[in-house]
Amino acid sequence: EERTTVRFCGDFDGEKYLQSIGAKFELSPFKNTFITYNFKRNADYDKGVYTFQSIGSVAICDAVPAGEKLFDACAAPGGKSVNLADKFKEVVASDIHPHRVKLIEEYAARMNKPNVKAVLGDSSIYNAEYKDAFDCVLCDAPCSGYGVVKENPDIKLNRTDEDIKELAKLQLKLLENVALYVKAGGYLCYSTCSVFKEENEEICKEFLKSHGEYKEIKTVSPLRSAESEIGKQFLPHLSLGAGFYYCLFKREKQ
Repeated sequence: EERTTVRFCGDFDGEKYLQSIGAKFELSPFKNTFITYNFKRNADYDKGVYTFQSIGSVAICDAVPAGEKLFDACAAPGGKSVNLADKFKEVVASDIHPHRVKLIEEYAARMNKPNVKAVLGDSSIYNAEYKDAFDCVLCDAPCSGYGVVKENPDIKLNRTDEDIKELAKLQLKLLENVALYVKAGGYLCYSTCSVFKEENEEICKEFLKSHGEYKEIKTVSPLRSAESEIGKQFLPHLSLGAGFYYCLFKREKQ
């Protein structure tokens, strides 16, 4: 059976809807998010009644504290930006590729989230207009993708140890740059869809060594996770198939 995670926005009664169309489903640990079996997309998808978002991605959004302004640094195709549009008045969703910026725009329009503003930009390069401008920054960094290898089996063939070292350099560079965009008292969330410490815990520990203005915030997730020194590591066999990681930091007032 094919398992798909279906998420409904706001206060819409997703459970009642799924029952009404005769879908086979079970509850997830998150509000209005359901694990469905052999779910067939219908016209309501195009109307923005529901969307598909992996359970690990929903868990990351759940950990992000609400606020006024969010910067989503590597946002395409837009799933997290759209989810977090319910928690923030304004979401600036950035991506480095024009065709992927278009995907964010289309996603936000389909889900009727006019407070998501898609922008073209390289989040590893400093943008002075964003300095201290956001209550929260989400850095969902490009990664090896090993946490979602079941959906993308080619990853195993195409990734080497050298690739992971190169990715780790980019991940740290991204995190250090977008950390400058968080206002004092605000939050920074680093996340990946990887299960490797080199891309997760080690990046976060390295970041804290040189950023005394930040401290890790311990979070509790309703989704079961593995033991980790810093942040939360979800593993496919524990976490409803999700191989994701996040770490939440707070910028102290300075």
